[in-house]
Amino acid sequence: MQFRAKLVSWAEIEKWCRNIGKQVINSGFIPEAIIGLSRGGLVPARMLSDRLWIKDLYAVKTEHWGFTATKDGKAVLKRQGDPNINGKRVLVLDDITDTGESMKLAFDYIKSLSPAEIRTSTMLHITRSSFKPDFYSEEINEEKWAWFIFPWNVYEDLDNLIGRSMVVPSSASDIENILKDDYNISFADVDLPMLLNDLVDSGRLKLEKGKYSK
Repeated sequence: MQFRAKLVSWAEIEKWCRNIGKQVINSGFIPEAIIGLSRGGLVPARMLSDRLWIKDLYAVKTEHWGFTATKDGKAVLKRQGDPNINGKRVLVLDDITDTGESMKLAFDYIKSLSPAEIRTSTMLHITRSSFKPDFYSEEINEEKWAWFIFPWNVYEDLDNLIGRSMVVPSSASDIENILKDDYNISFADVDLPMLLNDLVDSGRLKLEKGKYSK
């Protein structure tokens, strides 16, 4: 097995965002704006803005390339217009702090925009991360680490995993077994054949005589 991967459910996303919302409220910190890190923090940020009744919602884009980050192992900030947060209390949100590089990069950039106060949050915090957020729903130690496949990147991640592991054209059931063996993924609540056919429609996979190939 190369590494463990876990398909994250929407029920888990809702639970984690609810936990963060409660922590923020109980802390006494009252955000005036929320910034989601693009792409992983966009959906959680929208969910938190709804739970916390915050209308000012912005995005800051940080980039990693696939499973190995950028070519030199560093996160990259993509400027797309500065959020209007001067003098405001800001909550920054991402899906996970794994290496911590994306959050640290975003934090330093957001700080340069002169907010009154910044607090950071992630649904999941990996203990090895170099950056520890103020709020998080679950802490994951090294022994329980897995590559978390969130609903908003399920196609990208499965396409990458299939490309790594599928050697010959394979049926849907063969691919399910391959991914279980290599990454310990459970597809109990996921329609894998539907996902595979969507990958075919988007040109990421080929289908011939019931067999999928890259």
